Amino acid sequence: MKALIGTAKDMWRARRMPAQSQKGRWLRTGPILELMDVLAGTMSSRVSLGPTATISFDRVDLVKPVFHGDLVRLEGEVIGLSNSSMAVQVSGFRHDVPTGKFQHTHDAIITMVAINRFGRSRKGLPVLFDEDRADYCLKMREVAKQRKDLSKRWRKEQQAVDQIPLIKQGDLLPGESKSEYVSISDTEIEVRNWFLPRNLNINNTVFGGDLLTWMDRAALYCAQNFTKSEKMVTIAMNRVFFKLPISATDIVTLRARVVNVRYVWLSLDSICFSVYIDVTYCRIGSRYRLEVEVEVFIHSVVDGGERKSHSGYFTVLNLDDNDAFKQIEKGLKVDESNQQEMRMLLKAQKRLEFAEEDKHLHSLKPLQPRV
Repeated sequence: MKALIGTAKDMWRARRMPAQSQKGRWLRTGPILELMDVLAGTMSSRVSLGPTATISFDRVDLVKPVFHGDLVRLEGEVIGLSNSSMAVQVSGFRHDVPTGKFQHTHDAIITMVAINRFGRSRKGLPVLFDEDRADYCLKMREVAKQRKDLSKRWRKEQQAVDQIPLIKQGDLLPGESKSEYVSISDTEIEVRNWFLPRNLNINNTVFGGDLLTWMDRAALYCAQNFTKSEKMVTIAMNRVFFKLPISATDIVTLRARVVNVRYVWLSLDSICFSVYIDVTYCRIGSRYRLEVEVEVFIHSVVDGGERKSHSGYFTVLNLDDNDAFKQIEKGLKVDESNQQEMRMLLKAQKRLEFAEEDKHLHSLKPLQPRV
């Protein structure tokens, strides 16, 4: 399968022109996610010799910011193949004009699935192996197995919270004192959309990149509305699942809510904005960042009924005018009489407990820009 390795790598470039916003300002994550989805889709279709669909963005991390007007470059490589699905590693870079070098900006792991003309999974993908990189291929197989096991444990922990008859305040870790508290329901925003034919991909469903851009924009607005601060940036995206395809006959409803602002330290060793801070390891606590849960529902104008199609978790960092970390003064209420929100808070806490292990398994050596 040596030839397969050659087709399992690719690189895309795009220049984010200032016409999208003001030159020199931070570029939101949405356009990068869109480009990542295009790259992963192109590579997976090439490897599987047929159409593919996005299953999930397992994890996306921001290493350094990208600015409007930057030349953005993505390097991709298929790092795992199962019977019908593919894991794609994507590394993002921006071209630094003064130095003439590419700076590492993003890391992502994306899972794609081969599909047939009916949109069902297509089995029979080959084993990914290269005799010149045998040890690496075997290592990636083991990492893929560990990621799969972790995902099972993650889902089991999340589902177990729903089985707890009564969640008490003592079940939650203590949070830092805030000047104001609101309920999770008070943070929720709801937006609707009807995607046009121009948003459809070759499978005649809504292009995943367009949906990711919409989800990121909603998560960012939800965070800004909560903190009343416009200087915020998405620094991570975790477990964004694509459960159902969206067609042109679907009306799409998105609901976003803040689910975690509690003071629990989280190691994010990739989030080191060395452009502004002279450090090689950053430790960002919940006093500066929050988590937004985003759920997407579809309502067919033909069949009717509402079904959840997508979900994901976005970590958003609060900054001041000088791009330094800014403390979030507002917190979430802990109210035992509202068990639905208590479950949301406990699930968020459980996700944090998986954060270090999850980060370790998804932290691969960045792909290097090719000439």
